[in-house]
Amino acid sequence: MVKSIDTIYGTVVRKTNKYMGTVKLPGRLSIDKARKLEHIRIKTYDRHFAEELRAIPKQFPDLDRLHPFYRALLEAYAPIDKIKEEIGRIRAIMKILASIRDEALFQITKAKTLADLKRVRRMYLGRTWDVLEKNKKTFDFLRKLHRVVRRFPRVDFNAKTVVLAGFPNAGKSTLLKALTGSEPEIAPYPFTTQDIRIGHFEHRWQKVQVIDTPGILDRDPSEMNPVELKAVAALKHLADVIVFIFDPFQDPAMQRDLLTKVEHLIRAPVIRVVNKADLLDDPVSAKQEFGADMVVSAQHGTGVDELRSKIIEELGWSHGRRD
Repeated sequence: MVKSIDTIYGTVVRKTNKYMGTVKLPGRLSIDKARKLEHIRIKTYDRHFAEELRAIPKQFPDLDRLHPFYRALLEAYAPIDKIKEEIGRIRAIMKILASIRDEALFQITKAKTLADLKRVRRMYLGRTWDVLEKNKKTFDFLRKLHRVVRRFPRVDFNAKTVVLAGFPNAGKSTLLKALTGSEPEIAPYPFTTQDIRIGHFEHRWQKVQVIDTPGILDRDPSEMNPVELKAVAALKHLADVIVFIFDPFQDPAMQRDLLTKVEHLIRAPVIRVVNKADLLDDPVSAKQEFGADMVVSAQHGTGVDELRSKIIEELGWSHGRRD
């Protein structure tokens, strides 16, 4: 994780003091010996500061090679140019600290008393702290950004991907489990209080990834804040097919309206499915009312095989074809 300036400073001072306790120079204490010890101390401070700062950019992925999905997630936090600027500032800080080190080493050569050497050390540490404190916002920004990076959902970018959408309680999570035949992996989705659920099924040894995004694609985009809209936009880089699930016991017009908006947000083929067939007296009428492609029961598995075949067809894998 990216450390705070207090932690960095404290770590460097502690490591340096520990190391200096092991340094032994021959001869009695003299101003020359004291200069040598202070020279070692300043260079040790500098080495540890450089190690701490050099580690920060390494904790972030290469922004120019980042997958568009993750790039879109980062852009929901801050513009990429802003992120590059803040990471670049760490490198600039390292150069400033190196110049402070060089000045301190020069002043050590001119010191005539132990008091002079102590003043040089205080000067070095004081100026170093001032630089860190002046750039505190950069460290805080990168600390928060790193937490975002650590929460990136683990998705398979080589797999064809199906995104489930629909109203709350339409049965998306149940359908995900029915399609994949196992409990889905739950991963946090940056910037929202929601998680995404990821499952897989195979077709002729090819993996199909199925993603459910509760709380993101089951609400009107007009109710989403800008961050949530960007999070949804990130999904466009994953979705090869959308399965939109209608709940026959909720308002049809509102659900069709949400479908239109989801189609606008994510451009991908859509399979329209009415769920809860086991609770319907007339599944055919429900299919017609919603303009659906099929009716299924995620709870009992009815129609799930047909849906899986429809997904394969939309992916272009039917009849032995593979895109």
